[in-house]
Amino acid sequence: MKNLVRKRKITFILTLISAIIGIMLATQLQSNLTPKVTESRSITELRGTLLKELEKSKSILSDISKYDQLNYQYETALNDRESIAVMKEELQRAKKLAGLVPLEDRGIVLRIEDNDSAPTPVEYPTERGNLPPSGESSGVVLDDDLRWLVNEMLANGAKAISINGNRLISTSSIRNVGDEIQVDTKTIQPPYEIKALGEPETLISGLKLEGVENFFLQSVNKQIVMEEREHLVIPAFTGEKTIRFMTPVKAKGDS
Repeated sequence: MKNLVRKRKITFILTLISAIIGIMLATQLQSNLTPKVTESRSITELRGTLLKELEKSKSILSDISKYDQLNYQYETALNDRESIAVMKEELQRAKKLAGLVPLEDRGIVLRIEDNDSAPTPVEYPTERGNLPPSGESSGVVLDDDLRWLVNEMLANGAKAISINGNRLISTSSIRNVGDEIQVDTKTIQPPYEIKALGEPETLISGLKLEGVENFFLQSVNKQIVMEEREHLVIPAFTGEKTIRFMTPVKAKGDS
């Protein structure tokens, strides 16, 4: 009798252990069969992202090298005359960045001219906020239109830009004042001519890709004429520069 009870206990324990092992194996098998959901990105997109980051890194390293060299020039200047020469060179570079001196290089000239033919009504893209209603041409170029062109040129590598001979700098404004457009404080009249320094092929292809020609043709019945120039001069900024928030840093010990 005791042997029978003992055999039943052993059988029960073995059955329980087998059940636990079976559950564990089933769970492990299920986890292996269930694929993990991972984010997939195309190789082309990843390659494009990598190239952009490499370009940023290259630009940053170039800036670091340039300022290291400038610092070295300051530290190794043997006399006041050499120090003054280094500072004058840096001042000239700062003036170029600020738009205070004329610049010349390759670039493009973009003109907004009247179109003699009647525009064909089309569906306009939703990105532009100043489109005329009902697909009709407004016939008027707005400040938004000029700002759009300038921003697209800057996005495609323009190094310096002028509108009707007025140099744009980092603080410049393009705005409607009544029925006229002002660049900073100067009123400009049509036809509008925008000059930009940079790689002509890149600037023109970027503008065409954004559809600026079709937009101006359909929205204001104007045609965009773009010309490449191997030698183009952008004038210096001649407006007033008002410093509102910056103050000189006081040296240690100054009262």
